[in-house]
Amino acid sequence: MSKITELREKRAKLWSDTKAFLDTHQKDGILSPEDNATYERMENDVVALGHEVERLERQAAIDRELASPVSVPLTGKPETGKPGETRRGIASDAYKSAFWNVVRSRYSPEIRNALEEGVDSEGGYLVPEEYENRLLETLADFNIMRQVAHVFRTSSSAHKIPLVATKGEAAWVDEEGAIPESDDSFGITSIGAYKVATMVKISDELLADSVFDMESYFAREIARRIGTKEEEAFIAGDGTGKPAGIFTPELGGEIGATTSAVGTIAADEILDL
Repeated sequence: MSKITELREKRAKLWSDTKAFLDTHQKDGILSPEDNATYERMENDVVALGHEVERLERQAAIDRELASPVSVPLTGKPETGKPGETRRGIASDAYKSAFWNVVRSRYSPEIRNALEEGVDSEGGYLVPEEYENRLLETLADFNIMRQVAHVFRTSSSAHKIPLVATKGEAAWVDEEGAIPESDDSFGITSIGAYKVATMVKISDELLADSVFDMESYFAREIARRIGTKEEEAFIAGDGTGKPAGIFTPELGGEIGATTSAVGTIAADEILDL
């Protein structure tokens, strides 16, 4: 479709130039033989571009027809629940449709009624479940750290994680000797939440175009921006308004390590690095 759009824009510009040529070269409504030949050539180019656009559109229509399925696809999905079960709230199709209509600045009483099913305590609209899941899946593609880390989803600003502070040890004992006790000690650490945000601006023309897949564009563009910023902080963040990265001194990581002697590298120095 990009080729068709390019030809349409080229044709529109050429037609504008053709009309401008006619306006500037006419004298008392008459063109000289040379100017008339130039005008006819420009006009023929406009017509030829129109034929080319029509040919490409026919090709695209044939391609869509040949690519259409020849049998009825399976439409059942595990996340849709039991057959005949109606999804409610922010998971409903009505809510999803109303949400994206609001984004497109199309508001009506029916949309408000549907969105009220997902109003949170602050009066805002929650993102439809399917889109939220899609955004999180796309986010993992742009942030390699998310693929190797444990991801916790929480509704509060902090998440407490229990951990083993010190570990017990085994010991060699004589036959029938007493086995010494060695207990583990446990502690807890709290992971605070940080906020990363971005705003996607889209022209009114695209918003009004029902063919434009706004949901896919938002998911990929927002995930790209947030994923890039997250990965930067997860690796080298200083902990000020953002997470502390794995290479920050506070977490025991080092960007560089100093060897004990020139020309020699110890195993512990490699681990420190």
